[in-house]
Amino acid sequence: MTKMSLVIVSILALTVMAPGHAEIIPSSMEQVRVEVSSKDHDCLARNIFYESANEPTEGKVAVGIVTLNRSQDDRFPNSICGVVRQRTILERVSTVTTQVKSWFKVTEVKTQIRRQVAVCQFSWNCEGKKTKPNALDVRWEESKQIAHELLSGGFVDLRFKYQDAIYFHAVHIRPTWSKSKNRIERVGGHIFYGDRK
Repeated sequence: MTKMSLVIVSILALTVMAPGHAEIIPSSMEQVRVEVSSKDHDCLARNIFYESANEPTEGKVAVGIVTLNRSQDDRFPNSICGVVRQRTILERVSTVTTQVKSWFKVTEVKTQIRRQVAVCQFSWNCEGKKTKPNALDVRWEESKQIAHELLSGGFVDLRFKYQDAIYFHAVHIRPTWSKSKNRIERVGGHIFYGDRK
């Protein structure tokens, strides 16, 4: 075999072996399989179910991704169950007006009352839905399957699409915080957001 033939054969062999046509996943999306407890799996499945049971599959997956994204963000608890159960303490201020009567006049006195209120990050947690969903409900089975696939590194395309998603809300409400966020997508009855960069 001549040197030229050897070079051509070598180039052909490298071309066939090199996966140049393979899909490249950005390094930020490379998934390391994380061992999680069955408790974390259950928390993720419940959050998917109670927040999006009637949503299309993409909506369920997006809710799961938001939950996982939060568990990796320093602003939120560092476990899936911690994220799902998180409550935020808000201070509510209300003004009460009372009338004080004296001999000569009536004076209005305004008093500010401050109270702290715990607000659930995921509304179903504050609505008393603590029991497991009905085992015969196909939506519960689907939620468990989606949780399992997410925890196994599945749904790569949707993980890429929602990689910055940290927030979502139902379409019938307009929270004030949404104006300061980057809208990612509306899926079914929810709108998903990330932080503005």
